[in-house]
Amino acid sequence: MVKKYKFALLGSPVEHSLSPEIHGIFAEGCGIEKDFEYIKIETDKSKLKDTVAYLKSENFSGFNCTMPLKEEILKYTDKNSKQSEFLNSCNTVKIEKDNLLYGYTTDGMGMIAGIKYNGVEIKGKNVLVIGAGGTARSVLLSLIENNANRLIVLNRSKKTLDDMRDLIGDPITLFDLFDLENIKDYIKKFDIDILINASSLGMKGFDEIPEFDPEYNFLKFMKPGAAVADSVYNPLNTKLLIAAQDSGFKTVDGFWMLVYQGVLAFEIWTGKKIPEGAIEKARGIVKRRKR
Repeated sequence: MVKKYKFALLGSPVEHSLSPEIHGIFAEGCGIEKDFEYIKIETDKSKLKDTVAYLKSENFSGFNCTMPLKEEILKYTDKNSKQSEFLNSCNTVKIEKDNLLYGYTTDGMGMIAGIKYNGVEIKGKNVLVIGAGGTARSVLLSLIENNANRLIVLNRSKKTLDDMRDLIGDPITLFDLFDLENIKDYIKKFDIDILINASSLGMKGFDEIPEFDPEYNFLKFMKPGAAVADSVYNPLNTKLLIAAQDSGFKTVDGFWMLVYQGVLAFEIWTGKKIPEGAIEKARGIVKRRKR
């Protein structure tokens, strides 16, 4: 039987991705699991044109792109969301009936949706973001769109930081280097409500902890009731989040950005609202796999 809802994940590597399981849970929650398919396709830049042609010919309704294809795919989209166009990045594509490709980026809004789901408001809040790469840029734009008050971006690489400043140039955002004195000073001076790690800090295979502050003591300068969110989901409970929990702060782990990217993509593709129970079930899958 030909499936009505056919989707795929493109990238390299994709073999360990949980996206098929997560989207399968969403489909079940929306009652379309018997008419739903989500597959992984190992694809690099040299194969992307042929892969897109294959998806069109096989009547797929959309696909996700992961590294290293988030910029490359824009060569093949016909129309893009405002944020995707601005950032020159795309992780979600909808294939319309006329075979036109519509590109979106759901990274930043996925992070914001996850933070809000956990009861943390963005509007009017002072937010410090660690990182200046693609994820951080999408997060920053989404914070601006959600009417955050004061925004601080700290990053270890000056060049990447300068590139982000030149791209976004938002008057309410301050950009500076990520070091121990800076992060303590900004937390204290601007009364930070939310700290978001949108970098690879703490990711498996990368630096687990900052050399200058192995115990994340800078968190002690945050005010009571503040929140700490992490984009990293491998491991799910990063040392940053453990330190934040030990200090009594509300934490939002990387599952939420991961799953809400999928939530937004699924809703873009199908027009269906995913029930909370399916989102919680997907969380259980990720927690078991990413401990």
